Amino acid sequence: MSTSSLRIAVKRLDGSTLVEAEIYRDWGPLNYEIISAILPARARAYTLDSYAVYFTLGVRVLLEDLYVSAKRGDVLVIPYTNSIAVVLSDVEKVRFKSSLIGKVVGPMDNLKSLRKGEPVVIDRVQAHARGR
Repeated sequence: MSTSSLRIAVKRLDGSTLVEAEIYRDWGPLNYEIISAILPARARAYTLDSYAVYFTLGVRVLLEDLYVSAKRGDVLVIPYTNSIAVVLSDVEKVRFKSSLIGKVVGPMDNLKSLRKGEPVVIDRVQAHARGR
């Protein structure tokens, strides 16, 4: 199965990468277009209870397919906060209505060091080879 995807990275202002994720057009076509159109985007980091870190986008995102329970490494869009979120631990019921848009690729440990309201940049990761 071939699906369009986009690799994104959340970075500190000093350029160090906090996390990388793959977002998929098939999982949320409208949000995929919204997010890919604004990159690179400045955002601020916040925690959502203890199970997720979210990044405000400054642009409206939409509820596409309601996603109720989330797994570690899921990437969600949350319309209530106009943000993209990375799930840090499994949760039975996500607090805000959200849609699954992608998965984390690689380690997520750096997210624990983020301070509330810390500015970050979300941008494309240049692929070594474009998809077929």
